[in-house]
Amino acid sequence: MNEELLKAIVKLFAIVSKERITDAEKSNVRDFLAIHLSHDSIPIYMALFDRHIESSNADLVDFEHSDDETIEYVDDWANIMKLCKLINEGLTKQQKLVLLLKLIELMLQDGILSERQSNLIFYIGEVIKVSQQEVDLISKFLASQDIEDLDSSFFLVVDEGSVPHEFKSKHITRPKITGSIFVLRIPDADTYFVKYLGISALTLNGLNLRSRKTYVFPTGSTIRGSKMRPVFYSEVVSKFLFGGDTTQLSFVAKNISYKFKSGYEALHNINIAEEGGNLIGLMGASGSGKSTLLSVLNGSSPPSKGTVTVNGLDIYEKKDWLEGIIGFVPQDDFLIDDLTVYENLFFAAQLTFGHHTKEQSHDLVIKTLKSLGISEIKDLRVGSVLDKTISGGQRKRINIGLELLRKPTILFVDEPTSGLSSRDSVNIMDLLKELSLNGKMVFVVIHQPSSDIFKMFDSLIILDVGGYPVYYGNPEEAVVYFKTIVNMVNKDQGACIECGNVNSEQIFNILEAKVVNEYGRLTDRRKVPPIKWHGYFLENVTLPEVREKSDKLKSVQQIPAKLKQVSVFAMRDVMAKVKNFQYMLITFLEAPLLAFFLAYLVKYYVTIDDQKVYIFSENVNIPVYFFMAVIVSLFMGLTLSAEELIKDRKILKRESFLNLSRMSYLVSKIGILLVISAIQTLCFTLLANWILEINNMYFTTWLVLFSLSVFANVLGLIISSAFNSAVTVYILIPILIIPQLILSGVIINFDQFNYHISSDKHIPVVGDLMVSRWAYEALAVDQFVNNDYQKIFYKYDRESNLSNYKKNYYVPELDKQLGIVFNNISDSSDIEKVAHVERSLKILRYEIGRELKKFGENKYPEYVRLTRNDFDSATYHGGKEFLATLKLYYTKRATNWLNQRNEVSTRIVEQPNGEIKLETLRRLNENKRMKEMVENQISTVRIQVLDDRLMRKVYPIYSKPNSGKWINIQSKFYAPEKALFGQVISTYWVNVLVIWFMTIFSMIILYFDVLKKIVDRVGEFRENRMRKKEQKEE
Repeated sequence: MNEELLKAIVKLFAIVSKERITDAEKSNVRDFLAIHLSHDSIPIYMALFDRHIESSNADLVDFEHSDDETIEYVDDWANIMKLCKLINEGLTKQQKLVLLLKLIELMLQDGILSERQSNLIFYIGEVIKVSQQEVDLISKFLASQDIEDLDSSFFLVVDEGSVPHEFKSKHITRPKITGSIFVLRIPDADTYFVKYLGISALTLNGLNLRSRKTYVFPTGSTIRGSKMRPVFYSEVVSKFLFGGDTTQLSFVAKNISYKFKSGYEALHNINIAEEGGNLIGLMGASGSGKSTLLSVLNGSSPPSKGTVTVNGLDIYEKKDWLEGIIGFVPQDDFLIDDLTVYENLFFAAQLTFGHHTKEQSHDLVIKTLKSLGISEIKDLRVGSVLDKTISGGQRKRINIGLELLRKPTILFVDEPTSGLSSRDSVNIMDLLKELSLNGKMVFVVIHQPSSDIFKMFDSLIILDVGGYPVYYGNPEEAVVYFKTIVNMVNKDQGACIECGNVNSEQIFNILEAKVVNEYGRLTDRRKVPPIKWHGYFLENVTLPEVREKSDKLKSVQQIPAKLKQVSVFAMRDVMAKVKNFQYMLITFLEAPLLAFFLAYLVKYYVTIDDQKVYIFSENVNIPVYFFMAVIVSLFMGLTLSAEELIKDRKILKRESFLNLSRMSYLVSKIGILLVISAIQTLCFTLLANWILEINNMYFTTWLVLFSLSVFANVLGLIISSAFNSAVTVYILIPILIIPQLILSGVIINFDQFNYHISSDKHIPVVGDLMVSRWAYEALAVDQFVNNDYQKIFYKYDRESNLSNYKKNYYVPELDKQLGIVFNNISDSSDIEKVAHVERSLKILRYEIGRELKKFGENKYPEYVRLTRNDFDSATYHGGKEFLATLKLYYTKRATNWLNQRNEVSTRIVEQPNGEIKLETLRRLNENKRMKEMVENQISTVRIQVLDDRLMRKVYPIYSKPNSGKWINIQSKFYAPEKALFGQVISTYWVNVLVIWFMTIFSMIILYFDVLKKIVDRVGEFRENRMRKKEQKEE
């Protein structure tokens, strides 16, 4: 209050005073000034009051020949109008009520109001916007001397209860009180006044409560007497609002203990009993288990022992019954930075009320914004902590608003004032207090509250380090309780006598007081350990008793169907992404930039007639391009999704608390990533393939790269879900990409892997686990087999090459093995030769047996004698003859297929410009380096003996699968076809199916959070070891 306003009020006091001012009236003025001034300043304004009184008396003398009363009234009224204008501009409604009360109290010193005084009070009330009803209530309250005078619901009486209370006023019984305490409530300003009539020695917040004197009854106040049980502000408010039975809500936690998986006990035997309409504070030092207790009480973490019930229903056993009843506002933000304030609340409403139309959700959001006092910022982007567009207090209000939309009956709030200014902190707590006054039950974890905030709580729970409860009761009583335990000098004073403030830090100063050593220095050892404080608590604190209600609580929440959740999640995510300009720019420029860079770099030009010319068939970098396209797709997919769940983690925590579907969220997230990846890979494919002039492979290339990106999206979501830091995730991306490079079979041939992990028969398992191997093989095979040139000749080349292999390598190797047997079978003394002969016989029996199935066993009758005991010269010569026939067959077969190829080629060449067209077709479609790779022409080993079999090491692109097997996808690398479900299917489509199978398997891992559970278990194991190590050291 400024000086000019205070002088105006003093003058107003002078006007309403009588001509002969009494000492009692002056005392009233002095009491009012004491509320707003320091002790030293009061005499200055009392002197000013006296001067105004003298001036008023002098004026009356001048008008002694006039109508004194009329002139005095007109003069007073002119001054009052001027003064009230200043009062309206400078005082709140509550301050106006206090002023009006003091004015009336001043006039009532002689017990009655004159007609002049009544008129003045009426007009003053009118001018300062205090209703006549409120003026009458104050007048009635000040003049009352008995309970009968206060027969109205605006009053409350506290007495010993010896006589039944049969009046409309509220009533509180306090045995051993002499006289009565009267309380007046002015609802419009939520202001309370108190007056005591009696002879007991009572105190109000540590100050003497004088009989027949009226006082303001502020938030958090306590009236105490030496023999009387204290009267608390919260009890008074509860009586006015709920009439004694607060609400049809009870909350009881019995014998709560909680152990972490590591075995550490975080909470010890905690009991809580509360009714609706209370604001309950949870306080404690760091490590005392405040947040853990909050999680247990709100249904997030089941207790190791004990029960938590709401209206008799266990919140863990009857979750469906209590859905929507409990709300939780964590300490961290769960706002989406790129959405506006309105959009954050709108999507929250859509996910809470499935039966609402968009119009209904809009109306609810607007109503909530107005109730929070932030409707003017509804169109502002929320922003992040580093990119602020709204204040910290406004962010907290929005977070609370997200829960208020659901209209929960019980609200848990973790550190709502953390990081806020003192003014914002009070505003947030005012909001929570208002909720409790409306019948809600609000639990608040708070650290270092100011006096104003501390006094707002109706109950206070204090935990000491280790999760031991050390206090439960009225907040202001807490200071007295701890002072009494340690027997401090001023142990009866909970608040400052001068200002009424409560210093909550006193509690923790007492709790954590340290032992002083012989040198006068504080040690790390506490005077009273937590377990001892807990012992005091059990001895001295009586736990409150509440009557458990049985009423079924109603919830307005109605979770939408899973399909609608998908659409809301998707729309929310799309809007957030679209509004992030940098994200959109980088996401959709990344693919074309990488495509241009890669394609431009690998576009190799040959020199013809001193001219640099690009010919697709001569570009030695085409295999490199396809491989790098695979890696780029994996990279884009991983970077696109790697941070998605990390940035949404806080939101996911809240939405899991609301029982929203994780499946719906993941489906929406994957769906959006899938669309973005489709666009990215399409841009990459169109641009890169166009630059490199790769014809007729746009769709097949895009499908493989898109499938890869989707797999990478899901893989990125898995690591995003498992790890807490974006930095960790981005460090993991190279660790995930490098194995895809090395184990793909491109950089290092599968045959050249370390023998511990490689296999000569088929692709090693580590290779099959690499999605890059399936993708690259699909692209390489498709490019070679299905290009426009190879389509014409592939079946001829395939058969002729396979026949040439049999003629040039297979039959000669069998002839070699037959010669080994013939030359060494008679020598049984050399163990090495005997083993060699046995192996050769096994090879001959297996391979010749396969050939005889095609041609008939009669072609080599001596086949059955290919054993060590039966082998003779006839068997040898019969074998030689059969192999000669076999070689002749394959020679003719190769020639036949080659002739057919030549006939097709001749027909094309004979057409007009046919030879040029055919050569152009080859140059535009067949790449020499790709052909060398898929035919494995660079291999020096053409055939290999392995496990009594002959393995072909060349022409994998021409191989044929064993269709007799139901599933045979582990065939040769670059095999054109694979057996699947008894059918021969193109390698391209089989590999695409394998990639999608790996993607679906990864989705299952993501849904069940398998990797996160493993990471958490490893972390718990590490913590256990560290804890055991610390215990041993102690």
